[in-house]
Amino acid sequence: MLNWCKKNDLTRGSVCLLDWRIANYLIHYLEQLNISWILIDRSPPADSGLLSFLQWPSWRKSWRSVRKKGAKGCVVSLEHQQFVQNKIGLHRDSISILPAGVDLELFHTSEKKQILTLVYHGKVDRNRGILALPMFLQKMNNIGLKARLIIIGNGDCFDQLNTISLGDENIEVHPSMPQSDLSEILSKCHIGLLPMPDQKIWRMASPLKRSEYAASGLLIYGIDHNGHLFENQEKLEWMRLVKQHDFHDEGVKWIQTLDSERLVKLGLEARRFAEENLSWKHTVDVLEDVIHSCSISNDE
Repeated sequence: MLNWCKKNDLTRGSVCLLDWRIANYLIHYLEQLNISWILIDRSPPADSGLLSFLQWPSWRKSWRSVRKKGAKGCVVSLEHQQFVQNKIGLHRDSISILPAGVDLELFHTSEKKQILTLVYHGKVDRNRGILALPMFLQKMNNIGLKARLIIIGNGDCFDQLNTISLGDENIEVHPSMPQSDLSEILSKCHIGLLPMPDQKIWRMASPLKRSEYAASGLLIYGIDHNGHLFENQEKLEWMRLVKQHDFHDEGVKWIQTLDSERLVKLGLEARRFAEENLSWKHTVDVLEDVIHSCSISNDE
């Protein structure tokens, strides 16, 4: 990135977007070139164990540079913004909220599978509650609900999930795939799953999969915390969030109320909500304002 900036002779009026993981290596050099920068924080350290422990100092240093330099930073949710304020002592005017959007052309609706199909895609790490999903399916099958589960992604419990799927014909496990392939699978499913637990790191999130589910005409079922909420959540009949300890039982009860006609109706409502609220245009408008303010400041 630094070499590209030098090669293209970027000076006043230019603005670079820096992920917090690399910001500390580049800020000094960008300022020597008189280039403004904006810190992009899509998530604080989310890994578990030693890796997360090693990442936090870099995260703090990046945000402290925003405070010290009077720069701008971007987060994904209101709770994420408040977290940065509390940890760094940064005024909220310096932190803009850029929620995850969705490509409404790539993620679309289509004819659904005949058997009720639940899907999760993203990292398949233990700290995301993924291992609760096969048991959820089993509870449905035990009471005679015919359903299938598709899990897509890579992570530290992929092998374990793959082994489980070999003994259960109703579970499919796939590694990460191109978005074009992913969108086709999602469009044929019925319910998208958000199993990430009620923990600090997930309460600050704005998971892209949530928007992709809605754009694909899926109902959404998951754990009740701020990271999974949409605005006016209580009005969204197609989305059901429950306490973590009720995930299995309440999910089975909810799914029992969903006949084929209701699944179609609510799926169309989810798609309509995505079209009205979740396109990348909303996010880009905010980012454009931040970039413009930084560019003007640099010119002055």
